[in-house]
Amino acid sequence: MRPSTRGFTLVEMLIGLVLLALVSTTIYRTLNTNTRLSRAQTEQVSLQSAVRIGSLVVGNELKEMGINSTGGTDIVAMSANGITYRAMRATGLACQVTATEVRIRQTPFFSTRSIAAGQDSLLLYVEHDPNVATDDTWLPLRITGVSASTCGAAPATALATSINTVATPLTWIVVDAPIRTFEVMELGILNSGGQNWLGVRSVSAGQTLQPALGPITATGLQFDYYDAAGAVTANRTAVRSIQITVRGQTDRTVRAAGQSPLAVALDSLSTRITLRNAPHP
Repeated sequence: MRPSTRGFTLVEMLIGLVLLALVSTTIYRTLNTNTRLSRAQTEQVSLQSAVRIGSLVVGNELKEMGINSTGGTDIVAMSANGITYRAMRATGLACQVTATEVRIRQTPFFSTRSIAAGQDSLLLYVEHDPNVATDDTWLPLRITGVSASTCGAAPATALATSINTVATPLTWIVVDAPIRTFEVMELGILNSGGQNWLGVRSVSAGQTLQPALGPITATGLQFDYYDAAGAVTANRTAVRSIQITVRGQTDRTVRAAGQSPLAVALDSLSTRITLRNAPHP
C-alpha cells in the first residue's frame, strides 16, 4: 500500500507567508529604530563633547590674557564672532637686560613650547619708579634670535631683541624682572566644506584660519565683552571679562525621538572668564 502523504494547502501557505511578512516587518522596524537611535545618540554625544571641549579650550586660552596698571590689555582686536589676542607661551625672570639682549633664567621658567624667533615676541616688565605703583608697564619687544647663555654660573636663554633705551632707560628695568613670551593668535568662525567651524590661526606665523572644532552654527562662536562694572563694552582697553558661547550642531541630520522629522540637533554652552590682574565685575 502506498503511504499517505499530505502537503501544505494553498491557504496554509498564504497564512505562513503573511505571518513571515509580519515577523520580518517587525524585526526590520525594530532594527531600524535601534540603528536610528544609536546614530542619534552617537551624534548627540559627539555634539556635546565638541561643545564642551570648545568652551574649555577657548576659555583656558583666553583667561591667560591680562591687563596692566596703565590700562593696556592683551586684546589686539575684537568682534562678536572673533578675537585677536596675545597668546602667552612662556613666563620667567630676566637676569640680565641690555639694549640688544634679554637673558632669561632657566629656573623658574614655564612654557607651553620652545620659544620661536620671528614668531614669538616678548613682554618685558618695566618698573619705572619703584616708589610709584601705577606707572609699571609691559614693554613689547620682537624676538629676533634665541640662543643658550648663562646668568652667572646658572644656565639661561638669551633672546636677541632691540630696546629703545631713550624711551625706556635700562635703569627702569630691575633684576629678575618678569617676562612673558607670546604670539598673536586669532579665533573666529571658518566656513569650510559647506559647514561652519571654530577656526584658529597664528597671526604671528602668517597662517590662514584652520578648522579646529565643529561643526558649529553660523553664529557658533560668540564673544560678549564686559568692563569693570559688568557693563557691555566695545572698547578693548576697557574689557575686564569675556563671556564665550559655543553653539554646536550635529554633523548629520537625526530624529530627536519617535517619528519626529530629520533635523540637525543643536547644543550650546557659555562660560565667562576674567582677564588676569582684572578685578571681578
